[in-house]
Amino acid sequence: MTKLIAKQTHLYATRRLQAGDEYEAAEPDASLLVAVLMARYAPDKPSADELEHLRAEAEALGIRVDRRWGPVRLNYEIKMMRS
Repeated sequence: MTKLIAKQTHLYATRRLQAGDEYEAAEPDASLLVAVLMARYAPDKPSADELEHLRAEAEALGIRVDRRWGPVRLNYEIKMMRS
């Protein structure tokens, strides 16, 4: 299984994914989804420093951060607060 991040709203394996959602797909499906620009490969696991930086940035913007949030959710919340 390959980790992906949705670039656009689409369906995969009975799930309706929104842009920014992280999910796993079989390798052939993942290659196809990336090729048609519906998804991108998820980055490797972020370092603890990167997560702490994102959490600090979110808290500075007034976002109540859940410690379970990963980099995708943190970036999404930061983006939504700035827009």
